[in-house]
Amino acid sequence: MAFWGIGLAALAVSQAAAAQQAPAPVPAPAPAAPVVQEDPAASAPAAENGPATPPEAQQGAAQAEDTPEEPDVIVRGTRTLPGAVIGDIPPEEQLGPADIRSYGVSSVADLLNELAPQTRSGRGSGGAPVVLVNGRRISGVQEIRDLPTEAIARVDILPEEVALKYGYRADQRVVNFVLRRRFRAATVELADRVATEGGRNQANPELDLLSIRGQGRANLHLEYQESSGLTEAERGITQQSGQLSPGGTVTAAAGALDPRLGGATTTPVPGTAATGTPTFADFSAATGSTGSGDLGAFRSLLASQQQFNANAVYARTLGTIGATLNGTLEVTNTDSLQGLAGASIPVPAGNPFNPFAGAVTVNRALGEFDPLRQSSQSIAAHLGASANGALGRGWLWSLTGNYDRTTSDTVTELGFDLSAYRARVAADDPLANPYALLAARNVGVLPANSAHSLTSQGGLDALVTGSPFSLPAGPVTTSIRIGATTSDLNSRSFRSGLVTRGDVSRDVGSGQVNVDLPISSRTRGVLSAIGSLSLNGNFGIDQVSNFGTLTTVGYGANWSPIDALRIIASHTDDENAPGAGQLGNPTVVTPGVRVFDYVRGTTATITRVSGGNPDLLADNRHTTKIGVTAKPLKTTELTLSANYIRQRTDNVIAGFPTPTAAIEAAFPQRFVRDANGQLLSLDSRPINFARSERSELRYGFDLSFPIKSQLQRQIEAFRAGTGPNPFAGLRFPGGQGRAGATGGQQPSGQQTGQPGATPQAGGQEGGGLGGRGPGGGGFGGGGFRGRGGGFGGRGGAGGGRIQFALYHTWHFTDRVDIGTSGPFLDLLNGDAIGQSGGSSRHELEGQAGYSNNGLGARLSVNFRSATTVNGGTLANPTQLDFSSLTTANLRLFADLGNRIDLLRKQPCLRGTRVSLSFDNVFNQRQTVRDGAGATPVSLQPGYLDPLGRSVRLSIRKLFF
Repeated sequence: MAFWGIGLAALAVSQAAAAQQAPAPVPAPAPAAPVVQEDPAASAPAAENGPATPPEAQQGAAQAEDTPEEPDVIVRGTRTLPGAVIGDIPPEEQLGPADIRSYGVSSVADLLNELAPQTRSGRGSGGAPVVLVNGRRISGVQEIRDLPTEAIARVDILPEEVALKYGYRADQRVVNFVLRRRFRAATVELADRVATEGGRNQANPELDLLSIRGQGRANLHLEYQESSGLTEAERGITQQSGQLSPGGTVTAAAGALDPRLGGATTTPVPGTAATGTPTFADFSAATGSTGSGDLGAFRSLLASQQQFNANAVYARTLGTIGATLNGTLEVTNTDSLQGLAGASIPVPAGNPFNPFAGAVTVNRALGEFDPLRQSSQSIAAHLGASANGALGRGWLWSLTGNYDRTTSDTVTELGFDLSAYRARVAADDPLANPYALLAARNVGVLPANSAHSLTSQGGLDALVTGSPFSLPAGPVTTSIRIGATTSDLNSRSFRSGLVTRGDVSRDVGSGQVNVDLPISSRTRGVLSAIGSLSLNGNFGIDQVSNFGTLTTVGYGANWSPIDALRIIASHTDDENAPGAGQLGNPTVVTPGVRVFDYVRGTTATITRVSGGNPDLLADNRHTTKIGVTAKPLKTTELTLSANYIRQRTDNVIAGFPTPTAAIEAAFPQRFVRDANGQLLSLDSRPINFARSERSELRYGFDLSFPIKSQLQRQIEAFRAGTGPNPFAGLRFPGGQGRAGATGGQQPSGQQTGQPGATPQAGGQEGGGLGGRGPGGGGFGGGGFRGRGGGFGGRGGAGGGRIQFALYHTWHFTDRVDIGTSGPFLDLLNGDAIGQSGGSSRHELEGQAGYSNNGLGARLSVNFRSATTVNGGTLANPTQLDFSSLTTANLRLFADLGNRIDLLRKQPCLRGTRVSLSFDNVFNQRQTVRDGAGATPVSLQPGYLDPLGRSVRLSIRKLFF
């Protein structure tokens, strides 16, 4: 709760700043007569927005409107905000255009990333939030992920319980994007990211074409990203001792090398041995050394990658039905270095190249050949469709369909076949020098391991929602969803000469019913002494082929004792089948993978086996949540929230954990060790744990307040007759002259600058200070308050914003029971199931943002507390300490189109934004120490965070 105190302190500071910087806004001039408009929702409330949003939601929306866009409108018959979600749960957070601008991001996908602290769900789904558009279901986030943020009028962030009303499970929060009614722009963005330590470059050009007119829109987005590879040498990774080096070593076949060398068993190969016949004296000078050579240049920390993405969306209204069609294509190629191939050549005693008393073996890395590679390509195609309409009497329906098809191919090189050359050495061939560089003609190439998979999935969902009847406290609302999906995964893997095929098919029929029952209502005067209270119940069923029937049961309460406070409590029991990929992904064998072996307390270079596990069971989650949201101040956008979550999961599906003694005892068949106990191979395919338990409290605040921009002050002075027209003399490429003339005068052929003026015939709407148009060539659509996303209205200059957010997550319990009879792992107190340590007990997420007069800055800070992992065995315990980690990201941006002084000189800067981002500003990485203070090879900071600090420069231009 101390963080709420910090929030109130920040509020006091913000109020003082706002008092100095943001005097009360001057109302926009009214038209000659108000426009009286019958609200469509009055006659068909379900057709647009569904059941009404309660009054407390309206206030947040009013605050989100920083600059009026339309003449005064008298709306009759509804209290619903345009695009509001169905039901009686208001948004926990609501962002208006100025709030959205203050993030300084380019697209909906970027904005969702920035909103991660607010949209995170603690219910263990691990997925992104449910995304709605204008309060309606869509086929997928692909429909809007690439839209420029200027096209967004409002963003509503809602709790998981709202997902139930749209036929989803209550394990994802909901983000509702309300789009502007009219918008048209072509967007070009060029960006490049570089690591300040070098070795990594990411180029990212994008092109986006968008047109929105009412409920119709068309969008085409093309994007390409190319990332260069990053090697271990470029991060100074210390190589593991005992590795093969290009120089090579000689090891005795048994016992010591030679009596003349005492008890030495290994010696490096002298440089002269590759070109002649070495003598004993050549070897004796370096007896006992293991050779040298930095192999880091031949191993990738980050693979090189090329990715192309195309996304097309077309939406229109067919009568009273809104329909959308979406198609995407994504092609990804990756290539990583797996190190140099190794060679092991036995040399018998008496061989002319063996000066030792007995047989020896020459071991070295084949530096004369290219390093081994693992290459992969995936092609993913998606087709989505959605339709929404009204059934009458307050009932809505929606239909969504999706089809996805993905192909994936992975090829892993294994090295070279030296059997013929070994035979020549064994036969004492005087031309077969075991130390010499090998020519390609002397070796064969081992068949590479390969894996191919083809995944296809199609699904159809139908949702009906409305009110079957009313109670004194309000309408009873219900949603009914039925759906069906079919999926198929075909795989083929080739390894060690063996071909393995797999085919996993799955058909799922599903249904879900959700009912909200109002008990009391302040607005209706029903049991108003206890505030507004509603109860919720939901039931879902999935009939899954090969798994049988899986059910979901949930119930909860939504209570608002006063307008400023809302409490939501819920409980859910749900069963989930493993995904087709978890069951049937092809087996991939990757050599040369480094992991930390907690049993021995050392780093091991192993062969890792990954893929699917057909023996997985369905899991069963039991989740209880209590959430509190408070908005204590009516005139200030301050939101306090706290959520307590407790979850128990049976038959947990998880990736195979890190090798500890407890894990190896429970799954011995997954480990392969040599006679000395050295880990050689690990099967990392997913498994079922018996049970997991976790509980946490997450609380924090969001604070946002407006500040007045210089442009707003100039406009107010112009309206009051005490200052010049701030847009006088401005011209734009493709426009119809100046954006506005001094004193309200305009050149011939242009519209008057007074609000409510009629657009000129045959041309773009607007053209003056108050023109309203789609933003073709004028200033924000032809005028200050235009809709084109330029300077005015909901996407234009408006005012500035200062924002603060701080969240603290306190983990009380996080344990895993490996088997039904134990043992259990306490991830908060010394146990781990991953390579990055145990679970942090405390996490902090902080954000601060400022934007005004076209300039902005945004800072985000993340912290997680230190952890300790107890490894080894009971007879030989070891301990690793993982440090706490604090990272900061900073973004600076300039909307040059919002700088009047620049536009007068360079009109072409309209719609231009320049951004400079610093990720991991202080280049912080987690450090790991063992009991002796040393860092294990596989847990070096460069492995845990290869990229480190990076800088991204972006230049973005909107053409209206």
